[in-house]
Amino acid sequence: MRRLVCIMTVMATAVTALAQSAQDFASRFMQMCDEDTAVVCVTVSPKMMEQLGRQNDAEISEDMAQAIHKLKSARIVTATSNSDVYYDRAEKLLVKNNRRFRRSKSYNTQSAHGTFYTRQTKNGNTVELILLHNDTRKGTMVIVNLTGDIDKEFIDSLAKHFGVKTACA
Repeated sequence: MRRLVCIMTVMATAVTALAQSAQDFASRFMQMCDEDTAVVCVTVSPKMMEQLGRQNDAEISEDMAQAIHKLKSARIVTATSNSDVYYDRAEKLLVKNNRRFRRSKSYNTQSAHGTFYTRQTKNGNTVELILLHNDTRKGTMVIVNLTGDIDKEFIDSLAKHFGVKTACA
C-alpha cells in the first residue's frame, strides 16, 4: 500500500510538472504580473472558439472561419497604463525564451507598433501565435495569444490587417 501511494505521488508530481511546462505565453506573462491590477487577461474557451468558427458573418471570410475553427484557445492580455513598460516586459520574456518562441513579423505605424512571435513543433507546425501590440496614442498594450493548428495563411492574414509589409528573420 505504501508503495502504491509513493508511485501515485510521483505520477502526480510528473503530471503537474508537465502541465506547468506546457503553459502558453499569456499564462507565463500573467504569472510575472501576478499582483498587478493594471494587467487583465481574458480567456476565450475552446467552446467559444467553436462558436466563432460557426459565424456566418459577411466580415469573416471562409478562410478565416476555417482558421478560427483550428484554434484551441485565445487569451487576450491588456494593460491600460504604462503600456511601454508592459510591452518591454513581454518582449524580454519572449526573447529570454528564444528556444521556444521565434520572432516572426513586426509592424510600426504612426500610432502603434507590434511584433508577432510563433512557437513551432519540431516538425515545423505552428502551435502558438503571440501578437504584442502597443497603441502609443491610447497608451494601451495588448497581447493576443492563440494556440492550436495555426497555418502561414492565417498569420499572413492577421499581419496584413496590422499593415505588416516585410517578415523579420
